[in-house]
Amino acid sequence: MIKQDELRSHLRPAAVVAAAVAASLVLYLVLVEVLRAVYKPFRGFAAVGDVQTLRYAVFGAAVAVVVLIRVLRPKLLRLPPGADDRTVLARLQRVSILTLVLAEVPAILGLGHFLVTGHNLDFYVLLAASLFLVFMYFPRLAAWEQGGVR
Repeated sequence: MIKQDELRSHLRPAAVVAAAVAASLVLYLVLVEVLRAVYKPFRGFAAVGDVQTLRYAVFGAAVAVVVLIRVLRPKLLRLPPGADDRTVLARLQRVSILTLVLAEVPAILGLGHFLVTGHNLDFYVLLAASLFLVFMYFPRLAAWEQGGVR
C-alpha cells in the first residue's frame, strides 16, 4: 500500500508541470492577442503560397499527437509483474509529465501556424484542444490512488 505522503510527493512535481503548461497556454493566447492588436490586421510574418496545405499539415500533426497520447499512455502505464510502490509512483510521474508536454503540442503548432499565416481561428481551435488535454490529464490524487489509469 502506497503512503499518502509519498503519493503526494510524487504528484506535486507533475501538478507543477501541469500548471506551467496551462500558464504557457495562457501566454500563447496573450501573445496572439497582442500581435493582432499591434499589427492590425495581422497577416502573418511569412508569405506562404499554399496556406491550405500548411493548415492541413498542422491540424494533421495535432491529431497525430492526440492519437499518440491515447495509444501510448496506457502502454506506458502498464507495470511489470511484481512492481514495487516506488516503481509505480515513478512511472505515474513520468507518464503524467510526458502526457502534459505532449498535450501542449497542438497549441504550439497553432501558434506557429498563426505566426506564419495570421489565422487566429485555427490557433484558437488548437489552443482549445490543448486546454482540453491538459484538463483531461491533469494529475489528480484520486486517479493516482487508483493507479493512474483511466
